[in-house]
Amino acid sequence: MFRTTKLVTENQRVLVFKNQVLTDVLMPGKHKIWDIKKEYDFVTFDINELYFSERNAERLYQNGEVLKEHISHWKLESNQVGLLYINDLLRGIVAPSEHLYLWKDAGDIRLDTLVIDEDIEVDDKLMFLINRAGANTSSRLIRSERTIATKPIADLTVTKDQEGLLYVDGKLIKRLSPGKHAYWQFNHDVELKTFDRRTQMLEISGQEILSKDRVSLRINLSASIKIKDTELVAQSVDKVDDYVYKTLQLALREAVGTKSLDDILLDKLYVNETVKELVVQQLDAIGVTLINVGVKDIILPGEMKAILNQVVEAQKAAEANVIKRREETSATRSLHNTAKVIENNPTLMRLKELEALEKVADRIDSLTVYGGLEGLTNGLIKIA
Repeated sequence: MFRTTKLVTENQRVLVFKNQVLTDVLMPGKHKIWDIKKEYDFVTFDINELYFSERNAERLYQNGEVLKEHISHWKLESNQVGLLYINDLLRGIVAPSEHLYLWKDAGDIRLDTLVIDEDIEVDDKLMFLINRAGANTSSRLIRSERTIATKPIADLTVTKDQEGLLYVDGKLIKRLSPGKHAYWQFNHDVELKTFDRRTQMLEISGQEILSKDRVSLRINLSASIKIKDTELVAQSVDKVDDYVYKTLQLALREAVGTKSLDDILLDKLYVNETVKELVVQQLDAIGVTLINVGVKDIILPGEMKAILNQVVEAQKAAEANVIKRREETSATRSLHNTAKVIENNPTLMRLKELEALEKVADRIDSLTVYGGLEGLTNGLIKIA
């Protein structure tokens, strides 16, 4: 009744503790142990899980020579990263300063270490192996609770139209060309800032602005910009689009506020030229080129629009009246000149009489003439 039988399978190892002191490791098979005084305790491990995850692993390993026959141990320095291979396959990434305890019988174990003091870039070949193994995740990161990074590698992408700036611990390290880039982020704060190098369009819409004569206007502005120096932009502003937007807003208010409504409507290019003049140097100072800027719409309040419509209507009516009077004057002058010519030319007078007779004849069905053509002509003149 004081004998204990332990059956250990092929994938198991059992630690035997006598009075809480490790005394043996049971290999696969059936084991019979006499425990008259009930001094023994047994802890079973599955070596397929690879890691010896006992809470007191370090103390047991250091104090128990019997355990060293079954466990491999590695300790990484604070500037080292480990690549864990089992049977030549990458199984995980070991964080800096970690202690690693693995069951020797789990397979052919190898740990490659990399120093990440200064060179934290991960080459394409290694990144391919890490991605294939799915090792760039928290589930494949071998670490203790003191390890901050939950993802070993910062996997960065810069698209074909972008330029990237790599910052490590807040310091600019290098410019990144389009493509994929990877960096160890243990012990480091890795950040990527990307900037679109293409020409970009900005719409500044619905700005309520008072003109010099205190008329409220809504102006929609359109601008195109291009980043010429990404490093200067990153040093100068946090969000380049927001900065450009607000700068154009202020310039638009200044341009409109110094002119009356009539001046703005008469000089369509004034706002464009003034806004560009006000902001081009400010944007150039942060590494941005202003290509062009223009007013899309000028929207007036309802009552002001009605007043302007009345003004335009009155102006057009006055212009029409002037044209009418000018035409009447021209017609009168033409008649006067014709009369003077006829007065001195009897033949021309006779032709005009015949022309008048023709017009009369077109309007009546029949005509009886007495006294010949001369009588008819004289009679028409008397009637007139």
